[in-house]
Amino acid sequence: MEPRFTVHSRYNEQEAIRFNRALLFNVWHIKKTIIVSNIALLFMIVTSLIAHNYMFAISLVFALAVFNWYFFMGVDLKAARAYHKNKQIHDQEFVFCFHDDQYESTTDDGTTTSVPYSTLHMIIETPTNIYIMHAPTVGTIIQKGNCSAEFIEFIHEIKNRYKI
Repeated sequence: MEPRFTVHSRYNEQEAIRFNRALLFNVWHIKKTIIVSNIALLFMIVTSLIAHNYMFAISLVFALAVFNWYFFMGVDLKAARAYHKNKQIHDQEFVFCFHDDQYESTTDDGTTTSVPYSTLHMIIETPTNIYIMHAPTVGTIIQKGNCSAEFIEFIHEIKNRYKI
């Protein structure tokens, strides 16, 4: 059967980092945790300054800096390390063939996998990518730059039809 759409996508370190960020901010809703934690730390800093407890305020400023560094830089470093540990996926080229009821993924080495849309966990769309999630932390990365407007509309149809 002839596919409706064929899309090429390359998996590299930058895509692995973007995928990790998409999971953190769209699936695990870590953004709320970061905002609440920052507000709490800022409140504690102001309270410490009002009470003239400057050493405690300085240590809280340090904690605030470390906390934010971890969530905005440390998480990216962990994703990059995980990418580099798996040598089989470095700069792997994927060809995705989308049909009406499933899609097929073919790698550089010829490995082909078929995935029915009915088994998908969710589809996450960001400004740069589409992530077709098989499980809460496992998914397929499709770069939007390689996609037509018709394909993106097709993904929206799949999302609505299967309520994912």
